[in-house]
Amino acid sequence: MKKVIASLLIAASPLAFSAQLDISRASLKANTPGSDNTAAYMLVENMTKDDVRIVAAESSVAEFTELHSHKMDGDRMIMRHEKYIDVDAGEAVRFVPNGYHIMLINLKKRMKHGEQEDITLKYDDGTTQTVTFEVFDPRKAAE
Repeated sequence: MKKVIASLLIAASPLAFSAQLDISRASLKANTPGSDNTAAYMLVENMTKDDVRIVAAESSVAEFTELHSHKMDGDRMIMRHEKYIDVDAGEAVRFVPNGYHIMLINLKKRMKHGEQEDITLKYDDGTTQTVTFEVFDPRKAAE
């Protein structure tokens, strides 16, 4: 009986329902000399039957790591900090330039082409998912 109760408690824990998204095309733009900020992009797919809400991102290489979007405001493109980004069940969200992205602010080191850096996504159910991003320099990628 104790084993059955323990199994039920584990199954009911938040970790049992962790919202893991399928992440691909994870790339982090190398920061240009003199810039302390950069952005990360990815394709986020929710292959589950439950909606998932990303509520934060963290990185050890930046003082602040934030969810951002670009939106048109009249004739101006405005970047905004987002409190969360929803990924509906069975849907995909693209994190791209001039759209949703992860902003890394006040970098602690220079991001160099060919390196890898981890960013951890936090979900509203309390779970996290660490994603490895490939650092790219558009100037070198074209070579």
